[in-house]
Amino acid sequence: MSTINPEETVDKILTHDNHGRKIITDVGDSCWGQLILPSKTERKNKTGEGMKMLVISSYILGWLLLETLKKIEKQNPSRLNIIGLATDDPASPTAKISKKRRIWRMYDEADIISLETSMIESGLEGGIPVYTGAVKTEYFRKLLKKWNPDVILVCVFGQIIDAPIINFPELGIYNFHPADLLAGYGAGPRPFQDLIDRDAQTSKLTIHQLTVELDAGPVVGQSPPINARFTDGSITDNILVLEDKMIEPTDVIATLLTKALILHKERGMKGNLQKLHFARHFNDEMKQWLMKPISSKKPSESMPQASEFANYDI
Repeated sequence: MSTINPEETVDKILTHDNHGRKIITDVGDSCWGQLILPSKTERKNKTGEGMKMLVISSYILGWLLLETLKKIEKQNPSRLNIIGLATDDPASPTAKISKKRRIWRMYDEADIISLETSMIESGLEGGIPVYTGAVKTEYFRKLLKKWNPDVILVCVFGQIIDAPIINFPELGIYNFHPADLLAGYGAGPRPFQDLIDRDAQTSKLTIHQLTVELDAGPVVGQSPPINARFTDGSITDNILVLEDKMIEPTDVIATLLTKALILHKERGMKGNLQKLHFARHFNDEMKQWLMKPISSKKPSESMPQASEFANYDI
């Protein structure tokens, strides 16, 4: 059994080649986590202009979302400003993030360290401060007020987000969930297991307004159908294989949502987005790609990059 605190390993990786980063361990009334600040070099391209966005995300799907948002910000520095990232801290032995119920249960300690480090690195490299502690705390309330986001995007997060956070951003808070919520399927922390249990043919990636009740907020939009089957028509019992398939349209959907939110703000509008018809922005080639059968029973093998289709210019 490892005698080294996994969180200490994460910290060493984060600061090994970049001594300008600052790790704040005193996070007030949070029982775990840290606030990690990017170096001056990493912050140099931040203009501080545009729609202020807070990202609350983790894991592979959350990493893909953040990478997409960073590309949008890079190409539109005066129109989008990612001001903070709150993420899971599965490396911490005291973190209360439902590790046994969520996707983290599928990974060993080394993989967890790698996944958490990649998520935090993505934020810091984009000049974004990263918080890994509890969000239902006075410490995070003050951080939220300081960051003052116009909008919050959520994707794979192991804590319940409460009303003070949900009601804070003027343009709303939106969750990415890899299940067909509009059809009543896959709510909760195990959407891929739901696909297996139902022996489903297809699913969708859903964006919905986040509410206190888990995955129950109004659906804003969905991807086109995504094939959940192998070429022989069977379905896998490996949720990681299904995950690889279901996340394919993430960056296209994220780009379309972010564009709509920026235009919403620039036109002086307030309140949540109600309906976005994401599927009509997918051409026939993209729809056919999503409906291709899964080609391998091995996770992450030859997974196509949806960014081939995304246009980050607004």
